[in-house]
Amino acid sequence: MSESLSRAQMLRQHRRYDEAVAMLHAHLARYPEDPAAFIELALSRMEIPGSKALALEDARKATGLLPGHPFPLALQSRILSSLDREKEALPLAESALALDPEDVYAWNSKTLALCGLHRWKEAEEAARKALELDPDDESASNFLAHTLRLQNKLEESEQESRRRLARDPENAFSFANSGWAALRRRQVQEAENLFKEALRLDPEMKYAREGLKESFRARSGFYRLFLRWAFFMERFNQKHRTLILIGLVIGFRVVRGLAAAVHPLLVIPVVLVYYIFLFGTWLSGGIANFLILKDPVARLSLSLGEKIEGVLIGLFFFGGLLLLTGGMAANMIPLAVAGVTLMVAAIPATMVFTNESPTGRYVFGACMLAILGLGSFVVIDLFTHPGQELGKGASGSAMLFALLIAMGTTWLSMIPSLRTGKPDAAER
Repeated sequence: MSESLSRAQMLRQHRRYDEAVAMLHAHLARYPEDPAAFIELALSRMEIPGSKALALEDARKATGLLPGHPFPLALQSRILSSLDREKEALPLAESALALDPEDVYAWNSKTLALCGLHRWKEAEEAARKALELDPDDESASNFLAHTLRLQNKLEESEQESRRRLARDPENAFSFANSGWAALRRRQVQEAENLFKEALRLDPEMKYAREGLKESFRARSGFYRLFLRWAFFMERFNQKHRTLILIGLVIGFRVVRGLAAAVHPLLVIPVVLVYYIFLFGTWLSGGIANFLILKDPVARLSLSLGEKIEGVLIGLFFFGGLLLLTGGMAANMIPLAVAGVTLMVAAIPATMVFTNESPTGRYVFGACMLAILGLGSFVVIDLFTHPGQELGKGASGSAMLFALLIAMGTTWLSMIPSLRTGKPDAAER
């Protein structure tokens, strides 16, 4: 190994990734066909925000230079999984294993791809295979604890995390895994302590930072209910989730009809549950942020955007609920419509202040303002035409359009470029 290549490897191990990349470019200027340099370049670029696409190209070049070696294929698989392209990642990991069935890195790459595809049982088997080959492998142990947790095998997951910590008591990922397992067991304080310990060991670990925020949010009873639902749905693949959702939608429609037959006011709690069920994924974070703003310690974990989102979503959701209930109880339909408008506007509002994409912030911000504008038009129209039936005339079209915009934002939220930061030129 040349001095420049060994120096680049040392820089990567010390997390000085940009310097490692510069050193590797200098090395490749002299040795343009060195596969080890391309592998090091891919490993370094994987850790640099916005550079994963370049890392993938580097791994492909290494594969071309080492056509019979499993590591570059497994590395490509690992990078593709980090780009949320697990369907492409899995065949590459399997190709690496076909070349060397005892390659632990390839088994870990396969486990990661299977996790991204929510194939938890197969991911568990792959992680166990990696541990059979190397009982001390840190990644395989953490992957196994993760897959066990997501299958609700909490005791086994905790045992694996403890085994990992017994061998390596400074393993931040193991503490974070234990924290998520504690959250699933609804042991909020224990989870909080475990995430804090993980962050003490690795202050930059996003997995632990997000867990700590979730544990703060889980102080709210409302958010704990949402977490239980989220953890339950995590256990199923996309096909089974869709079937569950279709069944629940049909069930809610039946219950709503029965409630309306008993008393019109009974429709409100049914519709509220239906609204939270349909849009809970988008609303839960903002509502939880609002609820923990009163906690002087927990609110320190929130960014400025999360604090603004918490205040706004709290105002829209709880203020809208108050107006809706009061308007229906007093038979003041314009007031009830104002409440519905605020609650509907809360859906795109959740994708404005914490959105990494500038384009997404503009798009969802415009949707929020459009819903508020259309709702205001309906309220004014109802006030100025007291005898007009709700849903008739121009106000009826405006209401329908506002609801379509709200539904449309949930579909738009699935477009990655509207939810994630803009990639650099290399990514494009």
